[in-house]
Amino acid sequence: MKPVRAVIFDLGGTLIDWPDWDADILRRWGLSYDYLVSILARKDWPEKDAYVWAMREAEKYHWQQVAERQASSTPISVLRDGFQRLKRDVSEQELLVALDGYARAVDGWAIVFPDTRSTLLELRKRGYRLGLLSNTWWAADWHNAELATHGLETLLDEVAYTSDLQHSKPHPSVFLHVAERLGHDAEECVMVGDRMVDDIGGALGAGMRAVWRWNDYPWPKPDSITPTAIVKSLAELLPLLELWS
Repeated sequence: MKPVRAVIFDLGGTLIDWPDWDADILRRWGLSYDYLVSILARKDWPEKDAYVWAMREAEKYHWQQVAERQASSTPISVLRDGFQRLKRDVSEQELLVALDGYARAVDGWAIVFPDTRSTLLELRKRGYRLGLLSNTWWAADWHNAELATHGLETLLDEVAYTSDLQHSKPHPSVFLHVAERLGHDAEECVMVGDRMVDDIGGALGAGMRAVWRWNDYPWPKPDSITPTAIVKSLAELLPLLELWS
C-alpha cells in the first residue's frame, strides 16, 4: 500500500453540519417561497403549503435516485421537478429567482465542527493535499459561501460537488475524479466521511482507504462494508495518517 499523500473529506456530517435538518427544512422552503412571491408578484403562484410540499418531494426524489442509481441532479433540475409537481410552467428567470430564494433561506444555517479547522490546518502543515467531495444537489456557490464563512475555503485544495458531476457517491468515478484533481493515485488517497455506504463503501470500491467518522445517524451501515479505520473526531486522523505515511 502506498503512503498517504491526499485526504478527501465529505462535507455534511463530517466537516460541517446543518442542525435540526428534518425539523427546519420545511421552514426554509417556506422562506424561499416568501422571497419568490415578493420578487415576482404574479397572481397565479401556488399556495405556500403546496409549494413547500412540492419542493420537498422533489428534493426527496433526488435523494431516492442517488440511493437507487447513484444519479446526480442540478439545482435547476430539482426545482423544475418541484414546479412540475405543481403543474406549473416557469421561465428560466422564475427558476433562478426561486433558486436565489432557497439560497438565501439556507445561508448561515451550517455550523462547523470544533476540530475541523484545526485539523485541516495541521494536515496542510504536514504537506497533505486536501480535497472535498460532497453529495449534493445544491449549487457549488452555496456550499463555497458556507466554507468561506467558516474560514475553510482556503484550506482545501480541490472541491467537488456532485451537482456538477454525472454521478453521486458511492459511484467510483466521483472519487477518482477528485483524486485526479489532487494529482494522486487512488491508493495514495484517504476518504473521510460519516456515511458507511456513500463515503466508505464508495471509497473502498475506488481503491482508496476509508475512514468512517463514527456517528449514530440513521444512515445504513451494512455489515459487508468494513472501514479501514474509525475515528470519533477529526483530530484522531493525525496519528492515524502519520502511521500510514
